Amino acid sequence: MKKMFLLGCAGRGVQPSSIGKPVSDRELPIMEQFRLQRESGLWDFVDRIPVGTEELDEYIKASQRYSLPVYSGSWTYTLGADEQRIRENIDQTLAVGAKYHNLMVWAKHADGHYITDEEVAISYLNAFEYAEKQGVIITFENHVDMWSEDPRRVSKVADIVERHGIPFNICMDYSHCIFKVENEVEIAVAQLRGDQEGIRRLDPFNDDSYADEWLARNTVHWAQVRPAAPNGPRNWWAGETGPWDGLGYDRPGRSIQYPFSNPKPGEWHTDFWHAHKLAPTKELIRKAIDSYIQEEKSSLRLMTIDNINLAAYGTGWKYDMFADSCLVAQFVRELYAERVAVHEARKSLGADFVNQHRNQL
Repeated sequence: MKKMFLLGCAGRGVQPSSIGKPVSDRELPIMEQFRLQRESGLWDFVDRIPVGTEELDEYIKASQRYSLPVYSGSWTYTLGADEQRIRENIDQTLAVGAKYHNLMVWAKHADGHYITDEEVAISYLNAFEYAEKQGVIITFENHVDMWSEDPRRVSKVADIVERHGIPFNICMDYSHCIFKVENEVEIAVAQLRGDQEGIRRLDPFNDDSYADEWLARNTVHWAQVRPAAPNGPRNWWAGETGPWDGLGYDRPGRSIQYPFSNPKPGEWHTDFWHAHKLAPTKELIRKAIDSYIQEEKSSLRLMTIDNINLAAYGTGWKYDMFADSCLVAQFVRELYAERVAVHEARKSLGADFVNQHRNQL
């Protein structure tokens, strides 16, 4: 059986929240975060780079105490202002013993203009060169409020980068596409209005979705998985930044997170939770797993479960967010075992037999 990619938990999601202690920006002590992750028995690593020397020391101590490595981390950057910070965070990634650093690049340059595909590509090439010397692998992420809010741009930038003979490593967080499905406002923010094909491809149930395209290119090194629902309910318990700007709190949260199990009364801001809404997230996970199993030289190396405590996600919610992340992790591990069994059966029995006996398998 092909060894599974590494599975990690986003540090911002390690909150055993409740009605008495809602999800907030007040996080647990670092040592406690590591303890909870280790005791769950579900995680291979921690996904979060430390900030500053003091946090770095705490992360190293916690990692050693609980035998749980830090393997990845992310940060947001503004081109024209944060080039030095990119290098510093790559150094910090190395210092904590991590291997991957994910860059989320804001849509606007420091001087106010919307950055071009060429500017994104140049930024990637510069970061890649510096990180490669440190032994760190960088990824650029598809993400709201960033250059890649329009998912059509991802492959355009990849083409530019690859013409330089450098691989374009993607961190795929498909929740940022799933939540836009059937949401006219979010489709407009993504610059997709009028592009019927572009809108259709947001749905991972289509065989030519953006996820299929990126996986087929074998550029996905890191899959971030966050349960999300098409046109999900806005987070009325939190404010969110405006589209593209990353400034101000002028609207409810953008609904890029959906509970993986039915919240109890009082734990969520709406009474309407439906299990079928999670089908696109589960389909995305299946596609990532199948691609990894089928592609002998798959670039996928890690998956993180990305329930987090920011306004467009879980701020103010009163269900146990860490327990919810653990449920997603259990689903991933169980589905991985099932998909391996199916692929092994196909190899030994033949595809026709498997298709005839799909329910039994």
